[in-house]
Amino acid sequence: MKRGYEEIMKKRFCVSAVVIVSSLFLTACGSKEYLKDIKAEKYVTLGNYKGLEAAVQKVEVPEGAVESYIEENFLAPKAENVPVTGRPVQEGDVANIDFTGYQDGVAFDGGTGTDYDLTIGSGRFIDGFEDGLIGANVGDQVSLDLVFPDPYPSNPDLAGAPVVFEVTVNSINERKLPALTDELVKELSSEGYNVGTCQTAAELEDWVYSLYDQSAKSTYDNQVETALADALMNNCTFKELPEEMVARYTKSIEENMNIRAASAGMSLSQYMLLYQGLDEEGYRAAFDEQGMQMTKKYIMYQAIADREGLAPTEEEISEEISALMTIYGYSSEEELAKSVDMESFREDLMRKKVVAFLTENGNIQETATIVD
Repeated sequence: MKRGYEEIMKKRFCVSAVVIVSSLFLTACGSKEYLKDIKAEKYVTLGNYKGLEAAVQKVEVPEGAVESYIEENFLAPKAENVPVTGRPVQEGDVANIDFTGYQDGVAFDGGTGTDYDLTIGSGRFIDGFEDGLIGANVGDQVSLDLVFPDPYPSNPDLAGAPVVFEVTVNSINERKLPALTDELVKELSSEGYNVGTCQTAAELEDWVYSLYDQSAKSTYDNQVETALADALMNNCTFKELPEEMVARYTKSIEENMNIRAASAGMSLSQYMLLYQGLDEEGYRAAFDEQGMQMTKKYIMYQAIADREGLAPTEEEISEEISALMTIYGYSSEEELAKSVDMESFREDLMRKKVVAFLTENGNIQETATIVD
């Protein structure tokens, strides 16, 4: 399966990320589930929201990112294995190996393989395995004393366990990458690789750069919003929040995390333990807290929108709906509404307008540069 930009560029888990819920929630009579169901200023006393100061880091595309992306996604799948003789395994080689893993002298399930092609440095095996083969020659038998990571969701019984891998090096190959040419780009396009509309090498390089640049801009914008929201929240006083609304935002966070876990081939518990070090009690407490904070933020934004007349217009809503339909391939707004909570969608448009207003009326200071 070809790896797309979304897989390469995905960010570290952030439970407070704004989520468009993927299911349609119905609002019962008298519910306070959505912002439209309440008067925001009954729940928040706004402080000063103009002239907010925010210190953020400038974000730039990292040097070499475009070349690395093209190599990994477009050149590596087209690479040829060239047999190597007269030298041992080194970083980047493809070593064909047989291996058996032992725990307390007994071969464990899933720890055996034959005629396996392993790219050294790929990180496909546990720490120490690939590095332990560097310097081995064809025909060598290598014994590797290693320890499984803890946690280890793929097999919790092996988490933190000391093991021994007996490895035989059958052959060594070098990966020879093709040159990036116009002809190769056209070939990739015809074979279904995601190269956009590119037909030349130069166009592909520019297209990949634009993907990274968009990501850098998004990272910068998220920094700005987070800094402004934090400063704004410090200026506000909140009353008891609507329980239904807190529950909705908390549910949206959990659903988003479930999607992330499923995309990684894990259960929610496995994902949260591996990436956040949280057991079920811990991550549910985190979801509850983040749901509370998200509720405060949206009520705060709505109160400003009400004061400043920043509610999304029907024209703006229609334009955004059309964009969503194009991006995700929906044939009608009715079809879109079956999978997207349209009221949450409207709330998020309001958020964007308020953040733009706060940014325009704020004092944004850039600090050190970071790469995205």
